[in-house]
This record gives sequence, structure tokens and C-alpha cells, in this order.
Amino acid sequence: MNNPLLISTAAYDGYDLATAFEEITLTGVNLVEIAFIEGYTDPFSEDYFNDLNAAKINALLDEYDLRCLSFSSHVDLSRAGIVEIFKNRMDFAQKLGSQYIVSNAAPQERKNQFMENIRELGQTAAGMEMVIVLENPGDGSANVMDTGEQAANLIAEIDQPHVKVNYDFGNLLSHSFDKIRPEEDYKYVHDCAVHYHVKDVDSDDSGWYFTEIGKGTIDYRKILGELAALPEPVPVSLEIPLRIRRAPDATPRRAARAVDLDQIRQVMQGSVEFVRRALSV
Repeated sequence: MNNPLLISTAAYDGYDLATAFEEITLTGVNLVEIAFIEGYTDPFSEDYFNDLNAAKINALLDEYDLRCLSFSSHVDLSRAGIVEIFKNRMDFAQKLGSQYIVSNAAPQERKNQFMENIRELGQTAAGMEMVIVLENPGDGSANVMDTGEQAANLIAEIDQPHVKVNYDFGNLLSHSFDKIRPEEDYKYVHDCAVHYHVKDVDSDDSGWYFTEIGKGTIDYRKILGELAALPEPVPVSLEIPLRIRRAPDATPRRAARAVDLDQIRQVMQGSVEFVRRALSV
């Protein structure tokens, strides 16, 4: 298996980073994606992203012998004032050693402002030797990259070598209301996706929910085998936000209480074992 395998701290929402890192070490994975995602993780403010907190996180990474390869920092990149906010988050991510910073793109109706912002941010990323990876959304609202095909076209239009795609298989299902399958859709981004979020999804009358990889509706055995066969290894991050459900309209709902650690541990261990087997083709 040549693909870098990461675990996102989003699975441990409600627990501190020390707990998340300790749990991740139990899976045998030593790469992490640290997640600060509004609405999906514990609340935070922009003041958090400072040198002191970066030093504290780096000390924890050293303590648990982990490396931060990716940093999740999802925002609407068409928002007023977002360029300076995101630059500060990029600087924070770089201090943690992250090579990739993951974000949403923007609603379709604000594409022009998004394009102006992302071109400036792409130049900043180039100077920092980081890659901004834009993620296809899952909330059902019209976006500049609703599908893999749209994402590929958008990256070509942006035309910045340090702006690429983070393809999220699970997001596609809720975003398209199960009308498009990720097993085929993701092939559109083979040339521009440099990072993948792996989450499995099932649904019931209350909407969509996340499962152990291999126990949902996505054919990850097929997908991961194809990713392993690509000419260049791509990072595969297990982003399994167990505390989140998506309502029938695809909007996210965060449970009032954190998921029990024993349940998280079981899901993550089973997911890691499944993904490692599927990537070892």
C-alpha cells in the first residue's frame, strides 16, 4: 500500500486533541488530518489560530508520534473578508507541517467573488508550498462544484497549480439526493484530485448517516482498488463524522452529545482494516 492513509480528527468531535491522537495511535495509523470545521466540530474562534496553540498541537503530535499531513478548514471562500481569514488558517496549518488545507468552495451565485479570492489564495499557497484542496459539498445547495465533472472544470478554470480537489465520496450521495453514484462520478477528477475523503453512508427515513467503511452503500472495495492502481499515490483520509447526520434536505445535524469512545474505536479500527486491505492490490 503506497497511498498515505490518514485519520481525520472529525471522528472524535467532542473530545480534545490529546484524546483523539491517543485513539488514532491505537489504529496503527500515524498520519492525521486535523479538523476545525464550523458546525461539524466543537466551536472555535479565529483567535484560536495562533502561534501558542500551534506549539501546543505540535507538542501533542510529537508525544503521540503522529504527523499532520492535512488540515480541514472548511469555509465559504466567497465570503466577505475571507481571504485574510483563510491566509491565517493556512499559516497555522503550515506551522503544524500540513501540506494540504481542505476547504469548501462557494455557492453558485457567488462564483465571481470566489474566483477572485481563490486566485489570490492560490498564489499564496504556491509561496507556502501548500495545496488548497477544494471539497465537493454534501448539503444539497447549488455549489460551484456539485459533481466531479463540475469540479474538474472549475479547477481547469482556476488554473492554479496549488489549487486542486479533495473528492469526498460520501458527500456526493446526500448532495445529489442519491441520484449520482460516486463510484463513477469521481473518475472525472482523476487528473485534479490530490486528496480523498473516505466516508461511508447509509440512509433511512431521517436522512443520511455515516458508518464503518465497507458497511454503507458505497463500493469502496472497487474505488480503493482503483485509487491504489493510479500512477501516483494519493492521500486517503478517513473522515467519518459519526456525530453528524444529514436530514432529508441534506443539511447537517450535530448530535447534542459526543459519540461514545468505544463506538468510535470500533468503527475506526474496522474502517482502517477494511481500507488497508482494499488498498493492498
